[in-house]
Amino acid sequence: MDNNIKTMIDNKYDLIIIGAGASGIMAAASALKDNKTVLVIDNQNAPLRKVRISGGGRCNFTNLDMSSDHYISENPHFIKSALTQFSVSDFLSEMDKNKIPYYEKKLGQIFCKNKSSDIINYLLDQSKDADFLFNTDITSLKKNNNIFEIDTSKGCFNSKYVIIATGGISYTNLGVSNFAAETGKNFMLNVIDFSPALVPLKLQKPYKELAGTSLFCKASIGKKFFYDDMLFTHKGLSGPAILKISSYWSKGISVDIDLLPNQNIKQIINQAKSSKSKQTIQSFMKNCFSIKVASFILDETNINNKNIQELSNHQIDLLYNFIHFFRVIPVADMGYSLAEISKGGIDTKELSSKTFEAKKVSGLYFIGEAIDVAGNLGGYNIWFAFASGFIAGQCLSDNKNY
Repeated sequence: MDNNIKTMIDNKYDLIIIGAGASGIMAAASALKDNKTVLVIDNQNAPLRKVRISGGGRCNFTNLDMSSDHYISENPHFIKSALTQFSVSDFLSEMDKNKIPYYEKKLGQIFCKNKSSDIINYLLDQSKDADFLFNTDITSLKKNNNIFEIDTSKGCFNSKYVIIATGGISYTNLGVSNFAAETGKNFMLNVIDFSPALVPLKLQKPYKELAGTSLFCKASIGKKFFYDDMLFTHKGLSGPAILKISSYWSKGISVDIDLLPNQNIKQIINQAKSSKSKQTIQSFMKNCFSIKVASFILDETNINNKNIQELSNHQIDLLYNFIHFFRVIPVADMGYSLAEISKGGIDTKELSSKTFEAKKVSGLYFIGEAIDVAGNLGGYNIWFAFASGFIAGQCLSDNKNY
């Protein structure tokens, strides 16, 4: 536990936040702007554990291309209000003001330039006036006479407002729980079943000879597609393109992969033929793919030991179809332990899109991955955690600024 985290505990608070991840800590920082009393409770031994490891330790905390199109929900319009209320440019200005360096990696993704500890230290400084309880389990949460009563393994606490920020059930090694869904059901809210998302896909017969090999591709399911890197693994497929498309996959559905997007192998070969190239097909394919991938394609299409000039139209069509319409039917995803996030959670129809307060239970809020909003890879999920936390934290504050 961070030595700078305050642990002095009272038993009555204006706000109790359950969960010390990105959304919970941001909610605390937001609520403290109005000098209210805040308690943060978590069942782990430290805050912001997922933030610390995200982005390879550099925390991809937002994206310059921020819109509701990058989120999945049974109510796709729900996210729009949050994105309007919490501005990427304003937050980046806040990073500049606090001398936290960041950079754009690719596709609008914004990372900490140094380490994720930069943004962690910023969030902890913003929430330093809250009280914290770690390694603490919630045994009951109920509401009596407009006051929430929370029984824990370390005592009983009361508050007028409660924010549930315990996330989904991905990253099982970080001690996640189903607390948000159970709480929602206890208060008679509809809960959409969780499922893994942004997760590697398992194949019945993985291409083990290519394990560890990556290439840029276009991965598609129906009309949804992503351009990014794909990685062959010993069990199936991974890499950013596959993680992104996995959020739209369900059992029995195929994934179509263009191994050479934005190019046309048939045109390239015919141009080579018309130029009287004397290259062998093996040598020619290495201009487009790594040696391993080129060999794999030629083995699978049974086209080897040929000069470019000797290729028939049928063989060119075989290459074209294999390269541009490489289809796999995964047998399963790789589960919550390897999933970046989980889809599902509290049904957004149960919440106010402007405040995240439960419509049926005044003073009760759900934020972050605990609710049915799942972002694509690229900083969208942690951004929604920040946005929902900031907005819900204002339930005690009229201060709309950072």
